[in-house]
Amino acid sequence: MPTPVIVAFWMFFGAVGFAAILVIVRELSQDLHVFVLNFWRNIFAVAIFLPWVFRVGTAGLRTKRMPLFALRSLIMVTSSIMLFYSAVLMPIGEATAITFTAPLFTTLLAALLLKEHVGWRRAMALAVGFCGVLIMLRPGVEAVGLGAAMAIGASVVFAFVVIMGKQLAASESPELVILMLAIWNIPVSAVPASFVWDMPSGREWWLLAALGVAANMNMYGIQRAISAGDASLSQVFDFMRLPLAVIGAWWAFSEVPDPWMWAGAAVIFTATVYTTRRESRLARARPPANPQP
Repeated sequence: MPTPVIVAFWMFFGAVGFAAILVIVRELSQDLHVFVLNFWRNIFAVAIFLPWVFRVGTAGLRTKRMPLFALRSLIMVTSSIMLFYSAVLMPIGEATAITFTAPLFTTLLAALLLKEHVGWRRAMALAVGFCGVLIMLRPGVEAVGLGAAMAIGASVVFAFVVIMGKQLAASESPELVILMLAIWNIPVSAVPASFVWDMPSGREWWLLAALGVAANMNMYGIQRAISAGDASLSQVFDFMRLPLAVIGAWWAFSEVPDPWMWAGAAVIFTATVYTTRRESRLARARPPANPQP
């Protein structure tokens, strides 16, 4: 399949996990602090990978890029906590919409740090998508609260997570990248959790396990997407998180987005569909890298 289609599939896979994360966090935050939720999310994320660890053995865990893994974990924990707070403090659909500023930061960092070429058509698609986000947020009409500030901060920080993931993908498998992130996240997230510690009980354990699954889906989908294509292309399809998050919020909490959100979403989807179709046509028309004589 053309690379853009593969990237779109894995970004959709990750988007399902993202929507599930916000819904579960909102539900569990009534009894558990977001610091504690973030810690247990990482515990279950590692537990889910144990069958893969047993299969590959210690040889599959060897890496020479441990410092980058550790730095990426510190940044990831910061982004996750800010995202969790935004999901608790404001409607999930709006929190998701605000995180769509991340493609702008990711594209900029990809061009500066990874020297990726960002064509004018892709840049225009990102710009149109961002205009859709502005339509939803209506800056100047509504005040930006703490939840919105947390969502924006999470987007800026997560852009670095994506760029570092692209660097690691050049030498490490997607499974190892996700597993090492979760392993390093445990001690990092344990520090803030220790100040507000509270043990889960009853059905909270099942929801925490589901949170670990959703977290792995989110990061695995992103990692596979940026392994298949460049980081800036993967972010074009990141907008698929919005309808999934809106559906999840409606199903779990009866949250209904206003018409401005749907108007902005229409602009975003138009840009995404255009980019998918054009990039797919170009990929099919491109000659093979090593044509046979």
